[in-house]
Amino acid sequence: MSAPHSYCVILAGGIGSRLWPFSRKNRPKQFLDVLGTGITLLQMTYRRFLKSYDDRHIFVITNKLYADLALEQLPGLPEECLLLEPLQRNTAASIAFAAKHIEASDPAAVITFAPCDHLIIREKEFAKSIDIATEKASEEDIILTLGIKPAYIEPGYGYIQAVDPEHPGAELEAGRCYSVKAFTEKPDRSMAKVLVESGEFFWNAGFFIAKATHFTEVIGRYFPELTELLYKKPEVWGTEEEMPFLEEIFPYLPSTSFDYAVMEKAQGVKMLLCDFGWTDLGSWTSIDKIIKHDKRYNAIVGKAKTIFNDSTHNLVFTDRDDHLVVLQGVSDMLVVEKDNILIICRKGDELKLKQVMPDAGNLDKRFVE
Repeated sequence: MSAPHSYCVILAGGIGSRLWPFSRKNRPKQFLDVLGTGITLLQMTYRRFLKSYDDRHIFVITNKLYADLALEQLPGLPEECLLLEPLQRNTAASIAFAAKHIEASDPAAVITFAPCDHLIIREKEFAKSIDIATEKASEEDIILTLGIKPAYIEPGYGYIQAVDPEHPGAELEAGRCYSVKAFTEKPDRSMAKVLVESGEFFWNAGFFIAKATHFTEVIGRYFPELTELLYKKPEVWGTEEEMPFLEEIFPYLPSTSFDYAVMEKAQGVKMLLCDFGWTDLGSWTSIDKIIKHDKRYNAIVGKAKTIFNDSTHNLVFTDRDDHLVVLQGVSDMLVVEKDNILIICRKGDELKLKQVMPDAGNLDKRFVE
């Protein structure tokens, strides 16, 4: 088990727009079984951390709209370990809130902030990486992130440029920490190709590890627009007044990612290079890369009967077991059917679906909620 001052916070407040229409506002992707395994992404992530942390040191932070869903899916989660945001305000606010809440009860806390939409194949290696990062973070006032050596060109991921200052140009080794030079968020395909081929850029796995006190200090330094509001009443943290204060202040907080607000500006950030079989499950393309395909590289998730005729490299995702889906003479297509929506698009274009969602909502709120 982890050290007595080690904590994990699972970030579970997003709406999962990249997996629309399967992921909707009333039940986003973290509460869904996107791989057809019988467990949701949140359950998968929580069970992974239970192997390393005391259950009272694992927190889940999510929107208050999802409180019942979270407790239903995680019956063993102590209710005091569920942190509820009054409104969605992106990861900078989530991390600032959770870090201050934990710091109030344990000033020596070291926190790992973790997304809940990832697949980890080698969980023992993952646990070792978290232990290394936690120990390093407990010794220094730094933020560590986890980097993954790219296995292919992926424009949907963030990238970290890391180097060994003592051996410039040397190949970096898994299990060691390196200095971070820059972050690049979701480049286009041509730029992603340049980054991967350079050998200096690694996939950003989206984990942040540091002391609670260091999180609150660097957020205040680099994103004072947030902390001037959120931290203006230090006496409320860890008391019964905390939630009423958050209800009052959250509507006025800026909505910005922690990567943009802090990580791209902070000095002395370190990256632990890891190798534990990592995949981001935040998009249809990433899911397509890990599920089983037939001989013509077609795949289906769900129970619908499907015929692929003269068709290759397609992905069909449906929750209907009374439909027949036929694909004739097409390749590299994504077909997603969920309740009242059917989407057909080219693989790799699903990120553009964010542009469609507002129009869908204008037609009928049922298409997005």
